[in-house]
Order: sequence, then structure tokens, then C-alpha cells
Amino acid sequence: MDFTIVTPSFKQLDYLACCIASVADQAGITVEHLVQDGGTPGFDTFSKKMSELWPDRPGYRRIMISEKDQGMYDAINRGLKNAQGKICAYLNCDEQYLPGALAKVSSKFEANPAVEVFLGDVIVVGLDGSPICFRKMVRPGLAHTWTCHFAALTAGIFFRRKIIDQGMCFDTSYRAAADAEWFVRILRSGLCVGLLGSATSSFMEAGNNLGLSSTALAERERLTRSAPSWMRRLRPWWVLWHRIRRLATGAQIANDLTYEIYLPDRPHRNLVLAKKLRTTWPGRMWGY
Repeated sequence: MDFTIVTPSFKQLDYLACCIASVADQAGITVEHLVQDGGTPGFDTFSKKMSELWPDRPGYRRIMISEKDQGMYDAINRGLKNAQGKICAYLNCDEQYLPGALAKVSSKFEANPAVEVFLGDVIVVGLDGSPICFRKMVRPGLAHTWTCHFAALTAGIFFRRKIIDQGMCFDTSYRAAADAEWFVRILRSGLCVGLLGSATSSFMEAGNNLGLSSTALAERERLTRSAPSWMRRLRPWWVLWHRIRRLATGAQIANDLTYEIYLPDRPHRNLVLAKKLRTTWPGRMWGY
């Protein structure tokens, strides 16, 4: 199996249907999609509907489990521990893969055996699929990630399963910021992180993102306090340096984009043309 994609789910079935479709229609690779639901009412009926719309086939299988968990990252850990794919990722209900994304990711890993983690660019869209911004990735720096902000978007993160086999799971004592803490450990361990250099995914901005919650802010401070004191004192510099790097690598340049995503209650991908799509995310400037 080339890929294992884990999706944590709880009371987001409309979004989850789109997420499932975006994995099921990937071509040129083999993939298993493990959906770990936390006990959503009506999940069994929904699961049967998805089996009719997107049945298993050679090269694609989906396992949908509904059981109580200790939060999103516990659900992700449960899925990853059962992963059969050589490459793993986790895709939230409000996220999707763009057409052909996984085939591109597979080719990159095959061509770069020393790279353990690849980061893809992500298109942020509104509830109607309209474009909000295009987040081009730069390699996250340890100091910036540890003391300021995790600048990558999880919808575009892909990693070899062997780092999970080596114990690099999520710290479930973090309820909202475990991805940032996880990536700090990735960087501290010296694992090679590469950039895909193209958009792989979309994230639907619904206005109730867990990363903006009071829990996330408190956990962000907790993670920052765990950094060395000298690193914390230089926090403004890490923000400035990150922005300089984005400018130097062209990550701030607006581009014309065409993308295709699923929307609730629509059976096919919807084509969207975005002219000079901005790279800055309104309301989320600090640390980006």
C-alpha cells in the first residue's frame, strides 16, 4: 500500500463526505483511508452511504470506525498505529486533496529517499469553495516553530510511516496544538524535511477552527515555555526572519490558480478559477 490517510471525525459529516471523495478519486497510487470517528450520531448510516458512493476497489480501501476517543490527536494516533501505507498523512474533515495530489507526493518520495517529511502548498477556501488565500510553504525553522508559530498547514503534510514506527506519535496531552509540538520533535530529531513546491490540498475556512480557540492559545504558550530561554528572548527576530525567508523564496507572490474541490451535496469536483490569489491569510498575520 502506497498511502495511509487518517481522518479524525466528529459531527462534521457534510465535510467528511467531501474529504472522503477527495481521497477516493486519487489515481495512480494505492491508498487506504482510515476514518476515526468519535461517536457522531448517524455515523453508521453515513458509512453505508459512503460505501455505495465510493466502494472499495483494487488499490483503494476505506475503514470507518466510530468509537470514543480522547480527542482529535488520539484518533489520529489510533489510525496511524494501524497504517499499512509506506507514506502517511492525516486529513481533517474540512480538508481535501486536489486531483492527482497523492501521485505527485509518491513521485517526490521515490526521487528523494533521504527526505522523511514533505510539505505541500495549501489553498484556503470559503464554505462555498471560493478562494481566500494560497499558502506556499517554506521550510519551518525550529526556533520559529517552537516559540512563535507552526507555519505549515497539516493538510499538506506527508511523512514516511517508519517515523511512526519509531514512536513519533502525537502527544495527546495537547488537545489543539499537538501538531506544532510534533513538528518541533521532527525538527529536533534532525529528520529531513522537504518541500513539494506545488499545491496538494485545500482547507475550508469555517470560522470555528480549533487552532484559533482559547485552548490552542494556551497550549501554544505552553509549547513556547518549553523552549530554551535564549530562544524565547529572540522571538521577534524569528518572526522577522520567517517573513524575510517567505519574501526571498517567492512565497509572498500572488498567482493565478485553477483548482477543483468537492462541495457538500454535489457529486463532482467543482472547478474554480482564482486570479492573483493572495498569499496572506486575513486575520492571521502574526507569525505567518
